[in-house]
Order: sequence, then C-alpha cells, then structure tokens
Amino acid sequence: MKFFISFLLVTVFSLQCSFGQKVKYAELKQSYPKVNWEVRRTEAVKLLSDLLKIPSVRGNEIQVAKYIQGVLAKEGIPSRFVFDPKFPTRPNLIAELPATVPNPEPGIILANHLDTVEFDAKEWKLPPLSGTVSEGRVWGRGAIDMKGMAVMELLAFLEVKRSGIPRTRKIMYLALADEESGSVLGGKYMTSKQKHVFEGYEYAINEGGVATRDIVIPGATIFNIQYAEKGNIWLRAKITGTSGHGSSPPPQYPALSLIQFFNEVRELESDIRITEETDAFFYQLGTISSFPKSFFLKNARNPLIKPLLHGTIRSNRHLTAMTTNTKSITGFRTSEGEGGENVIAGEASGRLDIRTLPGVDIEEFASKVKKIAEKYKAEITFTDINPTDVSPINTKFFSTLAAVSVNKFPNSTVTPFLSPGKTDNSYLRRVGIKAYGLIPAVLKTEDIDGMHGKNENMTIDNLELGTKILFETLVEMNQ
Repeated sequence: MKFFISFLLVTVFSLQCSFGQKVKYAELKQSYPKVNWEVRRTEAVKLLSDLLKIPSVRGNEIQVAKYIQGVLAKEGIPSRFVFDPKFPTRPNLIAELPATVPNPEPGIILANHLDTVEFDAKEWKLPPLSGTVSEGRVWGRGAIDMKGMAVMELLAFLEVKRSGIPRTRKIMYLALADEESGSVLGGKYMTSKQKHVFEGYEYAINEGGVATRDIVIPGATIFNIQYAEKGNIWLRAKITGTSGHGSSPPPQYPALSLIQFFNEVRELESDIRITEETDAFFYQLGTISSFPKSFFLKNARNPLIKPLLHGTIRSNRHLTAMTTNTKSITGFRTSEGEGGENVIAGEASGRLDIRTLPGVDIEEFASKVKKIAEKYKAEITFTDINPTDVSPINTKFFSTLAAVSVNKFPNSTVTPFLSPGKTDNSYLRRVGIKAYGLIPAVLKTEDIDGMHGKNENMTIDNLELGTKILFETLVEMNQ
C-alpha cells in the first residue's frame, strides 16, 4: 500500500473543490449513543499492542484471527473461519451482527487484512514485534497497514452491539488473509469460492486511502476516500535459445530478445490519457493556479491544450501513473545466473507489472501483449488480470463517511481518490459491493514513511479518532 500513499502525497489536494460539486454531504445527527471514550481508548491500545506482537508476515493469520475471535466471544458474538482447505493456517474471519428491525436495508462490511510485510529489525528504534506503547504511539509492523484499522473496526463493531442501537442493516466484521501477496487465499478466494457470504450486503469500507495533514497544503486536513483502482496485468515471460560466446553474438539471443519484448510492451498504448476519472484533478489544479496556467489545466482534456501539459506530466512519475498505462519490469534473469560476462545465456526470463487506465479493455490489451510475445518467441504466462474497478460516489455510505470525517476537523475536506494499485476492494466490487477505502487516521509525513518501512506506528489519538469515525458512520447508516 505504500505506493498508493506516495502517489497520494502529490495528488491529494486536486479534487477537494470538485467533490462538493459531485456529492452532497449527509445531514448528521446532533448526538450519538453515550460512549466512555477514555475506556475505549485504553481498550484500543491493548488490542493493537497485542495484535502487533503476533507475527503474521505473509502468513500465520490464524493466530491473529484466534485472538480477535476470543475478543468477540467475550462479547457474546459468534464468529467463524473460512479458508481454502489446503491452507488451514491462512483463514478469513467473519463475524456478523444481524439487523434488529423488520425489512432491513442492505448490510455494511468492515473489511481489513491480517497479514503484514517483512521488516529489518536492525533499522527500527523499537522491536517491530514488540507492540511497545511509547510517545503516545503503538509501535510495530502492521500498526497502520493494517492491524490498526482492524482494531478500529473491531471496536466500532463491538460498540454498535454494546450501545443497543436499533440496527436497520446487518454488519459484518471481515478480517482477510493474504492481501500482501495477492489475496489468493483472502479477497480473491472469498469472492470466488465463498460468494454467498456477501449476499444481502451493499457497502464495504477497507484500506485504499488515508487522511493527511500538513503534507500538501500546510494546516489542511484532507480525507482521501478511494473509490476506484486501475486495472492490472501481471505476467512472466521466458525465451530460450542457444548459449554462446559473448565475443561473437548472433543477431538474436534470449536476453536481447527479452529486452526487446519488454521495451515494445512498454511502448504499447503509452500515450497520456486524461480520463473522465482524472479530469477533475487537472481542473482543480487550475482553480489554485494563476492565468494562463489555470486556463490550460481547466481545459486539460481539450485536444489542442493537452499536448502543452505533456512535459509537466512526464516529469512527474505520480502524474504519469495517473494518466498512462504503466509497465514496470519487476524481474529479469538468465540461466547463467552469476556466470561470466563472456557467456551468452541460453535462456532469459522476467516479469512485468502492467497497470491500465479506466476505459482500457483489459482482455484486448492482454491480447496485444500476447501478439508481441509471439514476435519474439516468448513464452508468457499471465499470473493475474484484473480490469479497472469503480464504486459510485453518489451513495449514502460515501456521503455519510465523508460528512462524519470532516465533522471532526474544521476546514477539512474530502477527495474521491483513484488509486494506481490494487486492494481487496477490487474483489469486493466484483461481487457487487460498493467498496470504499479509507484508513480513518490523520497521518503526517513521518507516519506515512513507516508503512512498509521502518518504525511503523499508530498514534493513540488516531486509534480513538478512527474508531469514532467508523462508529458514528455505522450509527448514521442505521437510522
């Protein structure tokens, strides 16, 4: 998720005005059920500290899930594990609060994932599996991505039950496995093999966006709610031939052919495209720019003006990711490995990560890649193909989450966020769930640097804030 955030730092301010033009904020209640937030704050710290002590680096989700299951059981809430029978230690946990009124409205899912990425303990000032509470923060791998949100959602879920409010919608707590390694055992498995689980549900909140403060605009607090993701094509390629001596190379050989194949794919549909989803980005840049720059940005989709922006876009990798089909070479090796410089290898293999814009036919794009592969006699395997996915922003849940969030901070705002990478939201959207991404914690630069990096932590204030936002959103949605 770190890439999403680095992208966000550059683009976050761009849609702040256009949001108000697209969606009306919900009208909020004047009061909420009485909650002792000091007690809940202490409870949140204990839960997160305990979860961070459980190692779950690309695995061992079962221990984290068992801990959460124990917390739910103490509150009288049943839960169950759902998993691929071949991987019993990689479960997905489901707990549900049923609606309490006749003819309920469609339900809401509180989604998170229990696995984390690796860490180098030598780089950390505190042990990454210690769950240390210090300096008003809880430290450990996964504090933000995303055991911290798992705790916020868990406490909001419990508080809905504790408060005894009438529930016009059922609510699911969904803790997923395997997100950091592609979701094969988590989001992908649940939405393909266990699709019935999601019957009667309409909305989900998960990761994918964050709130930021003092990053782009000094003094500004901006809640970035993910509503769309680019498509992706992942592939592996291999070319075989005859090995030889580096001093007398043939016209074509595997390593050269693979490089040429990758380069031709990189040029495929690589033009800048300002789509409907990103048009507002450039328009809003124009609203804070002086003339004549403002005119060019506000008319970015005009075919006469768009070329004038190419230099600016190409000079910034984040703008490039937002406006082009990106292709990244993520692996390259030859059969000779670390062999001598004078040996031409008889085999070369590599990997590509392709991300496509909204409006691109993903299958057609993959077919074009396949034709290029045939030209270079490359054997390719598509390891993952997912189209662009979008949730509407003119929904009750989006406007309610937005209103509750900005209500916490004067002069704050919400932006709908298109992310260049994938989360489990893409799988939830496949089964008809309107999924949105927001870790409801207000992060500064130093907080964001810890995600997938060193010294990851969650402030105690953010734990309380995120729990309040989620709880109040659920209360609003159950009127």
